[in-house]
Amino acid sequence: MRITIGIKSLNEADYFLHQGADEIYFGPAVPSHRASFSKEKEILDSIRLAKKLRKKTLLALNEIYSREQYGFLLAHARRLTLTGLDGLVVRDVALLEYFNSEKFRPNFVSSIMSSCFNSEAMKFYMDLGVNRFTLHSQIMPEDAAKMVSAAETIMFVPCLFLETNIVPYCFFTYPGGPGASKLKVRPCKVGFKCGRHDFRMLESNLYFQAGLLYDFHKLGVQWLKIPRQLNTRKLITEFKITRFLNLLLEKGLDRENFVKAVAELMTRADLNKYGSSYLIKPDVDIPARHA
Repeated sequence: MRITIGIKSLNEADYFLHQGADEIYFGPAVPSHRASFSKEKEILDSIRLAKKLRKKTLLALNEIYSREQYGFLLAHARRLTLTGLDGLVVRDVALLEYFNSEKFRPNFVSSIMSSCFNSEAMKFYMDLGVNRFTLHSQIMPEDAAKMVSAAETIMFVPCLFLETNIVPYCFFTYPGGPGASKLKVRPCKVGFKCGRHDFRMLESNLYFQAGLLYDFHKLGVQWLKIPRQLNTRKLITEFKITRFLNLLLEKGLDRENFVKAVAELMTRADLNKYGSSYLIKPDVDIPARHA
């Protein structure tokens, strides 16, 4: 599988692209619910670097934006695309429809926060220009075969990141999102209704999560994704773990031994020692390679 990783600076772009990432993605040059660039120029420089190395770049517009922001986002995305941006990660159907109405139809990637849980929903998104789909954490391998065969797919590494039970139409999914500073608790943790019951993902442990990664790889998922975050040291460690697990999968390790290896590695790695992913001040950026 290929690896895509979220970044927030040109130094991170340089580091991860040279360390084996196949693609980088980033938020717009405005405050976002994820760590993001402070200036558009750094985004443009990162796109040029990726093109030079024959790697890919994505702009992540995976929030629910107000209509007043659509014009800025369109102009921002057009400029980046003219420089060589390979595509956009989009969450909201309304934003996709707006881009289509403005005859702006680059390569679109569905966000994990899109409400796309089956192959029929994929067809709806395909009509709006989506050609790569991020599999939601609530989707199990036995239910994803048609999805994986229908289009290019991407998944987060389950033992590193699980996006559980979100409501994709909510503005306030994340702490720090629009208006969330006034809220005392994280909202919108109720899952979709299935009859009278919430549709929620299964409880899982490291063995279960490792099995998911193995099974999705066998199904043919093409991409592994590492999310953006402020904590650069933790991001580097997650990238190294992802690259190592990907090598194990590519070498054809059997499922039982793969699951044991993942559980042992994650227990030994103890990512808690790096602190929180988002609610800390950013670590010092990675120094430039040729400094």
